Parts: sequence; structure tokens; C-alpha cells
Amino acid sequence: MFSSRANDGDVIGETMTVEGPSGDFWLRPGSAPLLLVAGGSGLAPILALLRAAADEGCARPVTLLFGARTQRDLYALEEIRAIERAWKGPFRFTPVLSEAAADGAWAGARGLVTDHLLDGLDTSAQVYLCGPPAMIDAAEATLRERGVTQRQIHADRFLTREDLANRARPAEAHSGVEAGIFDYLKFFLFHAVGLFAATTIVAGGAWPTYGLLGTLAFYLIGDAISGDDTSTPRYTRPGILTVQLWLALPLLSLIVFAAIWSVSPGDPLGFGALVTLLTGFDAIAARGATFWGHHVSTAVITGLTIGMIGTITAHELTHRTWDRVSMFFGRWLLAFSFDTVFSIEHVYGHHRYVSTEHDPATAPRGRNVYYHVVASTLKSNLSAWKIERRRLLRRGLGLWSWHNAFLRGHLMSLGLVALAWAIGGPVGAGFFVVCALWGKALLEIVNYMEHYGMVRDPATPVQPRHSWNTTKRISSWSMFNLTRHSHHHAQGEVPYQDLRPFPEAPTMIGGYLTTIAVAMIPPLWHALMTPKVLAWDHAYANDGERELARRANARSGIAAFQRAA
Repeated sequence: MFSSRANDGDVIGETMTVEGPSGDFWLRPGSAPLLLVAGGSGLAPILALLRAAADEGCARPVTLLFGARTQRDLYALEEIRAIERAWKGPFRFTPVLSEAAADGAWAGARGLVTDHLLDGLDTSAQVYLCGPPAMIDAAEATLRERGVTQRQIHADRFLTREDLANRARPAEAHSGVEAGIFDYLKFFLFHAVGLFAATTIVAGGAWPTYGLLGTLAFYLIGDAISGDDTSTPRYTRPGILTVQLWLALPLLSLIVFAAIWSVSPGDPLGFGALVTLLTGFDAIAARGATFWGHHVSTAVITGLTIGMIGTITAHELTHRTWDRVSMFFGRWLLAFSFDTVFSIEHVYGHHRYVSTEHDPATAPRGRNVYYHVVASTLKSNLSAWKIERRRLLRRGLGLWSWHNAFLRGHLMSLGLVALAWAIGGPVGAGFFVVCALWGKALLEIVNYMEHYGMVRDPATPVQPRHSWNTTKRISSWSMFNLTRHSHHHAQGEVPYQDLRPFPEAPTMIGGYLTTIAVAMIPPLWHALMTPKVLAWDHAYANDGERELARRANARSGIAAFQRAA
């Protein structure tokens, strides 16, 4: 649309605001040969990479394959020849035409550019692929068959938002085995946990405490004994999985309503009478006999479900910025924890600055988790405000207006507080606020444990090694693969069902709830995590990150870190 407007229309004197792609494409250091494959306009990032390397005097052997349809589609040939002349080492350039006339004058390579990948292939090469997704998928499959590892391949697929919403994932994202019915049903475990929590809340008496203990045991013991989930089936019906996510909003609404009802005077909406009518169980009498300590259990399990059913699902949904329905469900789920700014700061801030000093959600070495909850909450709100202000300014929209998603989101949360007041009066509203704040605190605890102690130069791309990962089965199935956090940060657009486990990535202490429990005991956390962070420095960090780690160790206040510094 932009190209046509600029080329075909009269745009002199007009002002346009253009939001471009936000990816990056850069040459990794090393001495291995380079295989560069470009399709169509994918040549542009390849040329940028080559120009920068030539300016630095790079002498690595280069093979450049450029695929186009016809001879008239070949461009920048003089620039390529100039780079070739300036290159300090061997440089081979092969243009490939897929639709050259059989009786034409073209004497060069014909066919698909991927047909020529194996011509003189050095399997130790670093490979850079840029262009249409189909070309890249085919190239990766061919290279992998010849022994080139995934670690050697770096790809920039030209995807639109519609592509992200609808396209099948690349071949390496799954095992090739088509998902069976169980692979879809296992993610409903999430809904079963939520219904169990709602049932124990309504049952009253000691049942909320039993429900809380049962939920904790299910995750802590389940992750400990059920092993790891490293399966990556191919899902051909992703719509089912999206509906599973949307169902979280009515489920969480039911849980929170039941929690507010459990402390409310009277019988709001006749809910207790309806339960008695349908089941024969006197829910109102059971509520009246509930000891105050069990109401505390209700608050804890409600906040836990706000964090799990609300935030985890919203995390997936609000990454789908191209899908208005998913964004609607995601932001309302976040409203239950007063954290709709997550849909702004997490997607446009955290994913850009993760594991750096600029990221509010990344906890530096030595930080206490309780301090992190407060500091990250305040800083993430400030970051979200700045991001939204820049967005509105670019679009010429008013800051103090309904267009401001930051303000609109907090009004959504205030609306839920008002609704809780209407249901249960001031006690019900206060109870909801406590549950919501606990749910919000859980998010920050999860942020704390997902990136604790990691370091990264903001000028370098995010890689799987910059997140703590886990493959525990129960956590994976009931948390929509949030456990596969390393892949999520490396490729934030990949839907949860296609995330790979990355067993070689740095690993957490245990499953998610296990690691949360450890994080809430700071002495135990530092005793277990300090050796893991130091091991990360040795096994995963590059030279620049080791210097950043040394400085972080010196500032940490932890003796073991400071000795390492």
C-alpha cells in the first residue's frame, strides 16, 4: 500500500507516519564460511549485512545466492560486484532465475534458489536466509538433511500480521507427527484446575483450604513425578486451541464471582439458591459455617487463578496484536489483576529489552523477590505510559483521550472493582482488590524467576539462552506451554502450541509453581540460584556478556557473586 501510494500518487507535501518492521538481522562473530540466501526483496538485509562486514575487513569465505523470477527482477548487481571487489576473502555470487525463458539469453543458474544450496556446500558454514517463508522453510529442510545444525541457521521470514495469525509454523517447530485428540485435550487441564478451584470455593467450610492444598500438591508433586514434556506435534486445527484461550475469560469470571459471593451478605444474583436447586447442596449454609481462615484460603486460591488463568492466558492472547478478538479477551483477563499495561509494556518493552538493565521485569543478581514485585510494577507502568505516549504522538492522537490504552485499561480494572462492590458491597470489593493484587504479585514473581540474573547487550538479539526454561509436564500442559519460555523470547510470534522445549536452554529449579515457592523464600532462592547463574556465565554467556556479568556480580551484594567478580 505504501509503495503504490508513493510511486503512483502525488505525495509531495504530504506527511505520513509509517511503522516499519521491528526485527533485526546481523552477522554473528566467527571464522566459519558464510552462506547467504536471498529471495526477492530479501536481498536488502543481506546487502546491509555484507556492507557492514566489508567495512570491517571481513575475510570469511562467502557464497551469495540470489533468487528472482526473471532477469529484469535482478537488482543491485553493481553494488554486489563492488562488495565482491572490496571483500578480503573468497566471494562467490550466484543469481538464480525461476522463470527465465527456455529460449532466452540467460546463461546463468535456473530453477529455485534452494535447488543450488548444495553446490559446493560447506556444512560448517553460518547460514543466513532472508525472504519468503516458503523459501526459507525449504532451505532449512534441505540444509538440515545435509548435516547443517539449527544453531548454524539464522532466518528472517517476511511475514505479515495475517501470516502470523494463519500460516502453518515452519517445519522445525514440530516433530512432523500430527497432533491427536489427547494433544488438544491436555490443554483443557488448565480449565479443569479452574473449575476445581471454583467448586471448592462455592462448597465453603474447609473446602477452599482443601482446594488450595490440592492445587499446590497437583503442581508440586505432579511436576516432580510426571517427568518432562518434549513433544512437538503438528496441530492442524489451531482454532480449537484459540477457543481454549478465549474460554479463560468466562472461567475466571466465574471463579472471581464465586470468591466475592463467598464473603458477601445475602445471596447476590440468587447464586447460592441456584446451586442448591441444581445440586441439593445448601451452599448458603456452608458459606455461613466457613471459618475466617478458610476465607484466607479462598483469597489465596483466587489470586492464584487470576495469575494462572488470567495472566498466563492473556500473555498468549495479547501477543496476537493482529487479532482484535484475542486482544479483547486478553486485556479483560489482565484487568482482573489491575495489569492491562502488561499488553503494552510486555509486548513492546519487555521483549525488546529482556535481560538488560533497561527491562523492569528482569531482576538483577542479588535482588529480593518482594522488592522486585514493587519495583517492577512501578517501572513497568512508567514504561507502558512512555510507550503509549509515543504511539499516540506518532498517530496524532490525544494523550488524555479514549485512544490511550494505558488509561482505558486501568478504567477497565476500576470497572471490575465497581462491579465487585455492586455484588458484595465494600467487603466484596475489598476482597476482590486483595485477590487482584495477589494475582498481580504472582506475575512479577514469575518475571523474577524467568530472567533472574540474565545479562544481555541491548544491541544483540534475544536468544533462547536469555531465559530460564523448564520442560516439566504438568506445568507445560496446564499453562499453555509458558514453560517453553526460551523459544517464546527467541520468536515471540510463535503460538503456544508450536513452541519447542529447547532442552539445551538454561533450566529453572523445577516446574513453575515449584520455582515460585522457592523464589518466595529468598535465602533458599539465592542458595539454589547463585550457582546456576554462575554456571550460566560459563556455559551460555559470550565475551561481552561475561563482562556485563562481572559488573552485575560486583553489585549483587551476594558473597558468591562478588567472589566471582
